Parts: sequence; C-alpha cells; structure tokens
Amino acid sequence: MSFLHRLLGFIDGLSLWSGRIASWLTLAAVLLLTLEVVRRYFFNSPTLWAHEVTTLMFGLLYVLTGAYAHRERAHVGVDVLYVRLSPRGQALINILGFAFLTLFAGSLTVYGWQFFLASWQNREFSLANAALPIYPFKLAIPIGSLLLWLQGLAQFIRDLERLLRGGQDAH
Repeated sequence: MSFLHRLLGFIDGLSLWSGRIASWLTLAAVLLLTLEVVRRYFFNSPTLWAHEVTTLMFGLLYVLTGAYAHRERAHVGVDVLYVRLSPRGQALINILGFAFLTLFAGSLTVYGWQFFLASWQNREFSLANAALPIYPFKLAIPIGSLLLWLQGLAQFIRDLERLLRGGQDAH
C-alpha cells in the first residue's frame, strides 16, 4: 500500500474517530439532560450547570461531526443533476467543491483558532457559572474545521484519481 493510500486511511480514521466521540457526547448530553429534568421536576433541585454544559456539548457535536458526515457523504446535496453525471463529471464537481470547502474550513480554522486563543488568554469562564471554563470547548472549533478540511482533502485526492483514471475508482 502506498504512502498516499495510508494517509487517506489515516484521515478516514480520524473522521470516524470524531464521529464516534460525537456519538458518545450525544449519549452523555441526553443522560445529563435527563438527570437535570429528574432533579428539577421530581426533587425540586435543579443544577446550576447542567443546561450550560449540555449546550457546550451540543456545540462540540456540531463541529466534530462535520468530518464524519463528509466521510459518510451525509451532508445535504442537490442531487438532481449530480446523479445524472458520469463518474468523471461527479469527480470534477467534487473537485470544484473542494475549493469552496477550503475557503470555508480554512476561514473557520483560522478564525476559530483566534477565537480560542482570545478565550484561553483571558481564561474565559461562563457568565452563569464561574466554575465552568469555556475556553476548552472553543478549541473544538479549529479542530473540527481542520478535520473537515482534511476529510475534504482525502475526497479531493480520490476524486482527482478518479478523474485521471477516466472515471474508474482506484483500488
């Protein structure tokens, strides 16, 4: 197996890993919200932190699932014309789309990193709960967008191979 194919497998593995983390975060968020509801309505003892923590967890889900969704081709697309194209035509459309993905994910990575750094330098904590640090959660923005771009790069390489091979998938 070539270095390139090992690299593509590694990127796919990262995306799968981020999706698995997101699935466990979903379970944790649901359990935490269930705990909050039980405490609030059955014991009249709500927490000060559960709602905000689950909001932050759902933010993590949002940014960590982009790469996994791209790997699984689960993003919403307009298939009316795309499905009628040849494999080479589809590869060409995907290659052009990678330019837009690079602009989006690149901007989100750069500005997300700046957003995280400002939060980290100020040791930003929740306004509602001074014991809850916000800055670790903001690190997920540049990480998630970088993972999305890497998965897009892997797809770009596969599509480029398909385009150069005349529509045949590389094995």
